[in-house]
Amino acid sequence: MIPNNIYKNLIEQNLLRQDDQGSSPFLIKESVPVKEKLEAVFAWIKDNQTHPEIAAWLGFLRACRRDFGQLREKMGYWNKEKSHKLGHDQWSIGWGGDPMLPFAAYLYALKSYAAEGVILECGAFKGSSTTCLSILAEKLDLQLICADSFEGLPGDEGHYSKGDFCGRLEEVQDNVAACGVPERVTYIKGWYADTLKEFDQAISLLWIDVDLQESTLDVLNHVYSNLSAPSVIFSDGFTVGVDFTQDNQIVYTGGEAAGLYRFFKSHSIAYQAVPGWSKGLAIIHPTKQPNERVLFDSTFFDNIVSIL
Repeated sequence: MIPNNIYKNLIEQNLLRQDDQGSSPFLIKESVPVKEKLEAVFAWIKDNQTHPEIAAWLGFLRACRRDFGQLREKMGYWNKEKSHKLGHDQWSIGWGGDPMLPFAAYLYALKSYAAEGVILECGAFKGSSTTCLSILAEKLDLQLICADSFEGLPGDEGHYSKGDFCGRLEEVQDNVAACGVPERVTYIKGWYADTLKEFDQAISLLWIDVDLQESTLDVLNHVYSNLSAPSVIFSDGFTVGVDFTQDNQIVYTGGEAAGLYRFFKSHSIAYQAVPGWSKGLAIIHPTKQPNERVLFDSTFFDNIVSIL
């Protein structure tokens, strides 16, 4: 998630090598000793926080952290329509505060690499992540498309039931208007199998928070080909030690992880999937070569957050 201008500085400092980079700026060749490199990279960033490009990057992340924290205070309320059998939908904020910082870091980096396309969010609930993403879209001059049934989940699966996590369109729009930047958001209402069939816009960041594996497949089957280069997929529903293998592949468990696993396997798509620092978050990078892996991992991001 390092921006292009800082990446270039790291190359000039011989902390990274241009020919070690993989098919995207977020990937590196497997033969490179990543851990040692990242320790040196973070030390250099920490010691050079007044460097204009580093200061701008860290200042952006600090501002996002402040804004996302304010959202948690302004938008939190008890959900009168709660229905999930484990109570996971009783609070209005699913994603907000610090857990949204990886989105900020990656979108800032994607912008620096002139990545084309919109942010596509699939799964809004009450609109907390929608609101945070609208703030990011405003800061980075991007457009956000929020796709959801706005009627809750379409069916039963695992510990989920039809109608769980319902956020009405008007409710989401009101929350974004009160806490975010509504001018940056376009809404698509309906089931993904229907509404995304004609989706024709390039995507720089795809955010999947749909809970069910069939819904995940509906999203990927219709919009995966719209991912730009570079781009990234974020997904909720992942647990460290359960949904990832040691070589950064996805385990066929349930929910979004199962949907992503089935899609990549059925289409023979190479990828890297790693924990995304925030609880439940996976960051997935399509790859062009089998010997590529993710460069900037959650440990590195934890170090960056420690100096915000």
